[in-house]
Amino acid sequence: MSVKKLGKIIISGQREIVIRLASTHDMRRIQMLYAEVYGGSYSIPIVTDREKMRGAIENDSYYWLVAECKGRIVGSLVCAVDLMYRNSKVFGAVVSQEFRKLNLAYTMMQLVLDDITKTRNLVDLVYATTRTANYAPQRLTESLGFIKLGIFPNSNKLQYNETHCLTAYFTQRALQRRRRKPNMIPEAVPLYEIVRRQVALDKPVVRDVKGMYSDHKVKIPLLNFEAISALEFIKNRWKKTKSNSFFDHTFMPFHEPNLILITPDQSTEVYLTVNQKDKYSVVVGGVTSEKSFAVVLESIAQKVSQLDMAYVEVIVDAYSPAIQRDALDARYIPSAYFPCAKRMGGRRYDCIVFSRTFDVLDFRNVKIISLYKNFLREYLKLWRENYIELVFKTEKK
Repeated sequence: MSVKKLGKIIISGQREIVIRLASTHDMRRIQMLYAEVYGGSYSIPIVTDREKMRGAIENDSYYWLVAECKGRIVGSLVCAVDLMYRNSKVFGAVVSQEFRKLNLAYTMMQLVLDDITKTRNLVDLVYATTRTANYAPQRLTESLGFIKLGIFPNSNKLQYNETHCLTAYFTQRALQRRRRKPNMIPEAVPLYEIVRRQVALDKPVVRDVKGMYSDHKVKIPLLNFEAISALEFIKNRWKKTKSNSFFDHTFMPFHEPNLILITPDQSTEVYLTVNQKDKYSVVVGGVTSEKSFAVVLESIAQKVSQLDMAYVEVIVDAYSPAIQRDALDARYIPSAYFPCAKRMGGRRYDCIVFSRTFDVLDFRNVKIISLYKNFLREYLKLWRENYIELVFKTEKK
């Protein structure tokens, strides 16, 4: 990737704010900014770990923008770029309280968006997850043309359980290369329709397939997983591993595994990213000879729960209804629909986010705008059907 050149000067009264790419000399001041805004609760390793921060700042696959005023870092934004899959993720947007009326976060995001989607044409889509502690992050992405795609319920546990929102900016190139006619189970259709109101998508093919454990009176057997957390071992083994079977139909961008769950006979091996601080885990990939994905997913859920995780997530393509059904049978509830998420060859494929939470659902502190409320309603409807209403359906008369 050629040398990045981004910058802008903003004049506000007697103050001059310079937006520029970060350097390693900024690291301490960047961490001070996040500590100022979040206290000790910020959990993203690229910010909290100095070596990971240094690696990102020096890496061409990242844009790290800062806003500086009189030697003080007052704004920060990180953008990760995957050139192979032409995807990008924007995260870590933060601005010091006294500078928030200057639209610094908007300006930084606009600079990055224009550069990677237009000037240099590096990516086809840019996505972000936004917090729901207040409305500002959601309104920011909305003002930049991002589409609302869903929610991650109870996904991060800091002082309390947090729900995040999923949103993405699509270029015409992404939509033109999208594989049409997704095949999905009926339970995922409402999410698709919410997205379809915002961007022109075709009608889906609905397939009400059933799995081996769709009858919830049939107990899902568990695999005997053991956990491996040796980071260098995981890193090297992951490089040599090619996902197969059900995992061919999963997707998890911008995550490096730091945990392996493996059966004693090594017939099933699952790679996950876990965050001990906020109790968050996601399935990155794996290999298995198991016939039912529901068995694998239920076993993952039970094991990560034992490891004190509060949330687990898997993203499945929108063209494999049998695998979607297995995810739902394992009580992973669909909560977001992500068009064009996965790039293979010259085409892009839609995906569905399935998640399972192990804590009591608590949305008292959630502040969400417009369509995100519709995603939450659909999620709660499915959650009730799969965790509560089943009791009454199976009750003996």
